[in-house]
Amino acid sequence: MRRESRGWRWRGRDVAIAVVGLVAIVSALGFLLARGDRRSLKVRAEAAVEAKDWEAALALWRRVNASPEATGATWLQEGRACLAIGRAAQAEDALRKAVAAAPENLQGWLFLAGIFRVEDRQIDAMNLGWKAIEHITPADRSALLREVTLTVLTELPDDLARSTLARWLAADPSDVEAEAALLRRIGSDPRSDDPDRQTRRDRLEDLSVRHPDHPNVREALAILLADGRDDDDFRAVLDSWPADSRDARYWRLKGRLYLDVDRRPEPAADAFRRALAELPHDWRSHYGLARALTKLNKPEEAASEARTVSRIRETIDPLTLGPSLEATVTRLDQASARGAVADLCARVGLERLAQAWRSASAPEPGATRPMP
Repeated sequence: MRRESRGWRWRGRDVAIAVVGLVAIVSALGFLLARGDRRSLKVRAEAAVEAKDWEAALALWRRVNASPEATGATWLQEGRACLAIGRAAQAEDALRKAVAAAPENLQGWLFLAGIFRVEDRQIDAMNLGWKAIEHITPADRSALLREVTLTVLTELPDDLARSTLARWLAADPSDVEAEAALLRRIGSDPRSDDPDRQTRRDRLEDLSVRHPDHPNVREALAILLADGRDDDDFRAVLDSWPADSRDARYWRLKGRLYLDVDRRPEPAADAFRRALAELPHDWRSHYGLARALTKLNKPEEAASEARTVSRIRETIDPLTLGPSLEATVTRLDQASARGAVADLCARVGLERLAQAWRSASAPEPGATRPMP
């Protein structure tokens, strides 16, 4: 009886071992099947891109990126698909993940720069450029600097910018940056069929409450209020501006408040100088500083600022700058073209950008520009 019971114990142990082994085999098979399914997703996603079926491509890349197979390259593909169907905010989110995962990949930075150019986000474009340069190869820098320079010094034609922003909003009505950019553009040159001022104000106030982390929305609202001489509301927007996002956008508006509302030229001059430390080519801040210095009875300094205003405005005149710069940046394989762009940046005060151009090498053959 003892031997028999001992035999049963051994058979029970064998069964337990067999069960454990079976579970391991099933788990391994499940892992292999899942991995194979993810590889299949990538193949299907790539085929959808090839066929330009962007909706299908987006759905498939999102499934890939929800798995352990997500990489900088797959996030880039998701961003590209989003852009192709006009979902710019979703593209920006995916592209930020792409450059975080693979910061050496030029294309992700270029796509982001393309979005910023349409939305006229100069500070965002400059910050992106300095961050990207830390990671990309020297041969890729010219292509990146090209996009940053075009964003900082030129504007897209109004019709093109408006139609692109409208298309993005139609594809994704929750795109905060695109809506703020469109409302800001409308405010600078309203047309008869544009929303009226009160409608734009109501919308920007709602957006700024719901999205306090978007300084471009707050800036657009503050400009609208300042232009309409709603002084108390203008002040309230600046007072509630989050301290950690008070960059040049805030300081040039603060200078305007000090100068035109409070009649305090000294703090106005300080505010404009703080804005110019970040955006040295901003002729409006130079103009505000010139006015503040005049009121402070500093005629020589005021005259110097006035000359700077004239030089910058003459240099960036869209009738001459746009065509010449666009022509120059198509010849970046030539050292003379890169030098010409560097000199242009230096003339408007963008010394850091000029120095980056002087140290840039010819771009790699086939370096592409982002889609609009």
